Amino acid sequence: MYRGRDRRSSLKEDALSEQQTGAMLPWNQRAPVLFLTLCAVGFLGRLSYEMVRSPLVSLFAVHLGTPTQLVGLVVAAVTITGIFLKFPSGALADAFGFRRIMIWGMVVKATAPFIYIIVSSWPVLLVLRFYHGLSTALYAPAAAAFVAKAYPRERAGKLGVYSAWENAGVVLGPVVGAAVLAATTFSWTFVLSGLIGIAALMAIFVLRKDPPGAPLQPREIVANALSSAREVAGDAAIRVVSLVEGTMYAGVGTLQAYLPLYAVSVHLSIPQIGLLFGAQGVASIFGRPLWGKASDSTGRKPLIVLGVLLCAGTLAAIPFTASFVTLLLLNLGFGLGNGMVTPSTTALIGDAVKRNNFGSAMGIFGSLWDTGHAAGPIAAGFLIAWIGYRYAFAIIATATVGTLILFLVSRAVRELSPISPSTRR
Repeated sequence: MYRGRDRRSSLKEDALSEQQTGAMLPWNQRAPVLFLTLCAVGFLGRLSYEMVRSPLVSLFAVHLGTPTQLVGLVVAAVTITGIFLKFPSGALADAFGFRRIMIWGMVVKATAPFIYIIVSSWPVLLVLRFYHGLSTALYAPAAAAFVAKAYPRERAGKLGVYSAWENAGVVLGPVVGAAVLAATTFSWTFVLSGLIGIAALMAIFVLRKDPPGAPLQPREIVANALSSAREVAGDAAIRVVSLVEGTMYAGVGTLQAYLPLYAVSVHLSIPQIGLLFGAQGVASIFGRPLWGKASDSTGRKPLIVLGVLLCAGTLAAIPFTASFVTLLLLNLGFGLGNGMVTPSTTALIGDAVKRNNFGSAMGIFGSLWDTGHAAGPIAAGFLIAWIGYRYAFAIIATATVGTLILFLVSRAVRELSPISPSTRR
């Protein structure tokens, strides 16, 4: 009896949510052309961005005379921007409309690549990298929140499809960027990246305009943002999960910055370097749906443990080989581990969001994630200059395992506490 009443109540809440969303979205939210347009924007934007990110920026930084220990900072600068701006940009999207913030981010993606062409010194390159980071800092939380709020009954599925389109750009970007660089020059590669960014910017105007609605007062914006921050950061278990994700992405950032330089030092070609990143991306991205389903059925912890150990082991092993085939297999292994971890950690964070501030929630987790992503290459740069690739990569891998141990200890303590079964996943 009560179950039936609860079910009817849940259906009423879903219907109300969809009615509210329908007021926000004057177009037919199930129109496939509009959703495919959003997916195309995500794909083109990521393709443009990742063409520049790996391996192009590392090689360009060395070309401009950047000291080895600072190459990681140059590569990570875009991520540092995200640390400070993803959370407030998500809150602004909640307040002023997703499309408007998405356009601002895409304007940066369309303009930044052309500025690289006129850069002639590494300090100017560093400043440009901070500017380029505005693109994803503004766009990513708003786009994810746009999809999450537009499709209340199909949220997971639509987010999965949109993520797959974006991740296709992540996979192809390094491969295309390396191939174009091998055939032409840095300048022509930046031009192509910029043209793709312009195409993404043009496509975004096909989407609906934000509704006029009454703007929130500054006090309300701040209150909503702080509320979401407390939801995510107030749980000790969530903080530890974020730390695991962050340290794993310290390894990702280290490879983005220094794998190209290591590969050049062992005489790999530019196209081969692009294939290393492509293999890593393919293994990570195409495995995520499978590992996500496994996480839902078997629990989060086993996949987090296995994935972190795989990432740490392959990261530590990379500087011990000069073989392209071995490096390719190690990057496949690293990508596979990354694909195991991220769906489970993201699911745990998602379980903590209890209110409707999707933009703020996406933004704060992105900031925590980016902290590790930026810290890894910066630390790796100084370690490599001091003690070389082997010890530097081993130290970062060890730090990743250390946070995994902290995660396991915290879970063991939590499982001894009288909590609900759902939080033990």
